[in-house]
This record gives sequence, C-alpha cells and structure tokens, in this order.
Amino acid sequence: MTESAVGLARRRSALLIVLLVLLGVGLFALGVVSASYFAPKPAPVAASAEADFATPTFVDPEAKLIELSDSAFTRKLLDESAALEPALEASGTQVHMGFYSGPGNHGNLARLLDAINGYKSTDGVVHKAIWDEGVTTSLQIPSYVSMNREAWYERAYPTTDGAVVVYGVPRSNITTIPPAKADEIWGQYSRRYADQATAISAATGKPVGVWCFVQGAKANRIFYTNEFVELKRLEAEGAVNVHFAKTPDADWRNPDDWTHGTANAPPALP
Repeated sequence: MTESAVGLARRRSALLIVLLVLLGVGLFALGVVSASYFAPKPAPVAASAEADFATPTFVDPEAKLIELSDSAFTRKLLDESAALEPALEASGTQVHMGFYSGPGNHGNLARLLDAINGYKSTDGVVHKAIWDEGVTTSLQIPSYVSMNREAWYERAYPTTDGAVVVYGVPRSNITTIPPAKADEIWGQYSRRYADQATAISAATGKPVGVWCFVQGAKANRIFYTNEFVELKRLEAEGAVNVHFAKTPDADWRNPDDWTHGTANAPPALP
C-alpha cells in the first residue's frame, strides 16, 4: 500500500470513529428525552384543607341566619358527618355528642372524644363520638370549615382603624358586625348541631350520650344561651342522656366523674 493510500485509510478510520461517537451521543440524548417524556407524571397536589380553611369568604349575616335557622341545616350537618362516618345512623350504634364552654374545655372535650372513638367494646356495641366541628377530632365537616372561613368573630372585633384581621392578615373594606350578631350566628349553628340528636336517636334506636365540659362557662355564652336550651328539649323527648363533667379529666366510663341530667348542670358564671 502506498503512503497516500495509508493516509487515506487512516483519515477514513478517524472519520468513522467520530461518526460513531456522534451517533452514540445522539442515541443517549434521545433516550434521556424519551424517558423524561414517557415517565409517569406525579399526581397534581390537591389544595390542602388548611389552605381552604384560611381563605376567608364574607357572607351577609342576615342571609346566614336564614340558612342556619332552617331545620334543613340540621339534616345537612348530619349528612356531612355521616358521609365521614356512616355508623352514626346505623341501628345499634351508640352515638355520643360533645359540648364545651369555658377556659380549657375545648381540649378536655377533644381528649374525651378521642377516648370514645378509640374504644373497643367487649359487648359488640359500636361507639362513635362527634362534636360541632365534625367527626373525630381530626375530620372537620364542610359546614364548620365554612363557618370559620366566614370569620364572624373577626368581623365583630375589628382593629381600631376598622381592619378585619383573619389569620394574621388585615383586610380593609370588610363590613363589620356587632359582637351580638356573631354570637347569634354561632348560636344558631350550635342549636342545629344539637338538634341532630333527634334523627340520630331515631336511626340508632338509642338515646345519644351527651358529654359537657362547661366548668367556668358564663351565662351569656353560647352553651347556656343556645345549646343548653336545646339539650333540655331533647332530654324531655328522650333523644339524649346528658352528663356534666365534674373535673377536667373526667372519664366517660366512670359515672362518678359526672353529674347527670340538665337539672343538675353546674351553675353558670355571671
């Protein structure tokens, strides 16, 4: 082979190597792109309950009172709770409802509800507990979330310059309301919550067990002005058995930790 032929062969070999390298790089890049394109996409992240909860909606108070004063709202609350816990309307279930008012009693009631919902009975009876917030202490019903998003008490107590502060964010040009109107709105919500006991008792065949932590509650607050009134009526019709905690750590399984019946409710504070 002549010297020129050898040189030509070498150049062809070098060109072939370059082409092979380029081909390999191209195939690698194509594989990366394809893998990225065809790889399973992560599911979209749903808006969190916290985000929805923190987004205020400002509703006309008179329109809200019309909604809450309708007995159909009681059915709405029960439907929302039963969607989360169908056993609430199952025959034979022992349903419990919680009420609280006064310093520290929200936490006391939450503890008791968790104890009831975690209880494993030995007699086959299913126990389920609810409160005005929802089913268990972690599953809130939509109507309660809406009540909080509507910021009734925030609207009743604006800042000195008229701003309504919702979750730490001042908002201007929001119509404020008198504190008594906020009490009236939440009072009607609480009455409709209590009224669920009639339908629950009829469905389960058992009076609802009502557990109240109201030590230190004031006479002008919602428990005594609204809920207690409903509980006395429900007790008279046989839909509830009402119990009042003697101590913050009262155990629902120990009758000595409670006074029984609305006639034995602790006196309200002035």
